[in-house]
Amino acid sequence: MGTAQKLKNIKESIKEIFHIIKVCFTTIWFWVPALFALYMILQLWIMFFIHPLALLIVPTILIIYLIIQEDKRFKAMYGLETAKKKKASDPMFSRPTEVSGYQWDVEKAVENYQKTLKKTLAKKEKEEKS
Repeated sequence: MGTAQKLKNIKESIKEIFHIIKVCFTTIWFWVPALFALYMILQLWIMFFIHPLALLIVPTILIIYLIIQEDKRFKAMYGLETAKKKKASDPMFSRPTEVSGYQWDVEKAVENYQKTLKKTLAKKEKEEKS
């Protein structure tokens, strides 16, 4: 046998080896035990290196944080602002005091209400005529 024949045999042997490897990697029966072994190793790692309460607490904290961030994002996107209520009293067990800086002009409020009433009545009359 010459060297050319030996090289040809080696080349064919390598092709056969690659073909066998390809067949093994493309069948599910090769991957089932491999993935199961990986799953078992992962479970053992979780059992020894992650506290069980962390599996409950961390997702809860993430969910609360994401809800708060979503709320902030919506407020920023739509320009929503919550109006702060004025306190009519001091802290607990103290007597109520006057709220400073708050005056309600009843006459002005009644005039504004009458103006808006007249505008809505005028619009209704225009709609009925047309």
